[in-house]
Amino acid sequence: MEHSLVAEHGADEECFKGKGGFKALPFIFSNEMLEKVAGFGLNTNMITYLTKQYHLSNVTSQTMLFVWGALSNFAPISGALVADMYLGRFMAVALGSVACLIGIVFLWLSATIPGARPPPCNGEQCAPPGARHLAWLLAGFAFLSIGAGGVRPCSMAFGADQFSRHPKERRARILQAYFNAYYASIGVAFAVAVTVIVYVQDNVGWSVGFAVPMGLMLLSTVSFLLGSGLYIKEKGDKQMLSGIGDAVVAAIKNYGARLPAKTDDGVYHHLKDCKLTVPTDHLRFLNKACMIRGTKEEDAPGNGADASASERHGNKGKRLCTVDQVEQLKSAIRVLPIWSSTIFLALAMNQSFAVKQADNMDRRVGAGRFNVPSGSLSLFNMVTMSLWSASYDKWIAPALRRYTGNPRGLTMKQRIGGGLLLATAATAVSAMVEGARRRLALRGVTMSALWLVPQFALVGLAEAFGVIGEIEFFYTELPKSMASFSMSLLNMALGMGNLAGALIVKMVQVASRRGGKTSWLVDDLNAGHYDYYYWLLTGYGAVNFVYFAWCGWVYGEEGKNVEWEKEGDREQPMV
Repeated sequence: MEHSLVAEHGADEECFKGKGGFKALPFIFSNEMLEKVAGFGLNTNMITYLTKQYHLSNVTSQTMLFVWGALSNFAPISGALVADMYLGRFMAVALGSVACLIGIVFLWLSATIPGARPPPCNGEQCAPPGARHLAWLLAGFAFLSIGAGGVRPCSMAFGADQFSRHPKERRARILQAYFNAYYASIGVAFAVAVTVIVYVQDNVGWSVGFAVPMGLMLLSTVSFLLGSGLYIKEKGDKQMLSGIGDAVVAAIKNYGARLPAKTDDGVYHHLKDCKLTVPTDHLRFLNKACMIRGTKEEDAPGNGADASASERHGNKGKRLCTVDQVEQLKSAIRVLPIWSSTIFLALAMNQSFAVKQADNMDRRVGAGRFNVPSGSLSLFNMVTMSLWSASYDKWIAPALRRYTGNPRGLTMKQRIGGGLLLATAATAVSAMVEGARRRLALRGVTMSALWLVPQFALVGLAEAFGVIGEIEFFYTELPKSMASFSMSLLNMALGMGNLAGALIVKMVQVASRRGGKTSWLVDDLNAGHYDYYYWLLTGYGAVNFVYFAWCGWVYGEEGKNVEWEKEGDREQPMV
């Protein structure tokens, strides 16, 4: 990947002197790929472990996985803030990797120590798990969630940091290729996880099935630390969060201030050497937070209304913040509506119920009639996503460019919207396939599991469009000082999607069994109606896309936010 990216973007030798650049990527990519192989190897088949080894119902297992997924996706929010403000991204990834390793060790112990999980079923009688059994499981989930808080928001942003010394013009092109290549590499990791590791878990045993991810996670941690001397390590900025908080407080305190007719007519509190001296017109009422009242002519814009100007004009003691703090707050507020519309992606991307569907379908393929593990069918998800991501910059974007006129082929909002449409189509196909499977099963006919491939492929395309577009959108539209936080917004959306999924599953279970009826989500898929559940998600997806289209229209044109890049010890805006 390194050579292709260098060739594609005409990188010269001078850009790669010292630290950072492409030579640091192998260590970062190996860390991420090995961590993902281990993580996917656990997540993909975990519902099988919970139902068959812990004797939990489908609904309880799915709810537990939704909650675990939510915790793992919310943890990156605090992890990103700690990384951006204190630890820096390098230390956050290193500590997160160690926490993930500890979590996998607990899961391995749950499968290895006698008595750490419920005894095997005696015929149809299965003992439920006790507190001591769940302790091993929940400890593993807890450490994995803590590790996710360090790795998920910081790993990708840390890789992008390695190009922070490149010229601005080329850096934008390199980052788009980097994000696509990063996701393509994750697809390769997923392919290994759902074939090799899932096969080991189903056919060799769970003790060995957890030992393999444990060894890979150990290699992941070691490989990342070995590259320490090659990395560009951005320091934490303690003022990042406090600056946004100051802007909120200042806007409230100065609510009664009168804004000038035109933004340029006012004088604003700004850093002494900062080129950003006037705020933007977006969310203009927030400009009161940095506006200096009672200005004099000599302090007009361009005449050096620096941080001391507020004292010269009687603003001493009044709460003011700087222009760049106001713009950070504006950037965060403006992306939130679009962020909220991407929550649906998490619901569509979760295919745990599809694993249970595959258990009830014919999974034999080839002349030898090899029985494909249920969890391995999700391979088609990541294969589709990886192929699209890997080919986007080389073939797809140039072809689209001729029709759209956009250098990227599609705008970031168009990619997000395409992902939401594909995710909605995936849930509709899931509903149709499950409906057909159930009808055939009631007639005694077993449907081929290959009919699940289209829905997995559509989910892969939805991820390639929506998630990658979302990552690039947040990273580009928010200031660089909030890079880890911008990455955590994706995880926060996925976490909200997991919570919404757990709530929907619970509501469907309760509502559908009223009046003594059989629940849609009963353990016996043929007695239930999982197709109705998928149709419910499809309706949600259709309404959500209309909401996204409105949010995109309100947001306006991309790339108009102010982005701060550090040059030496000074910060200046990119315009």
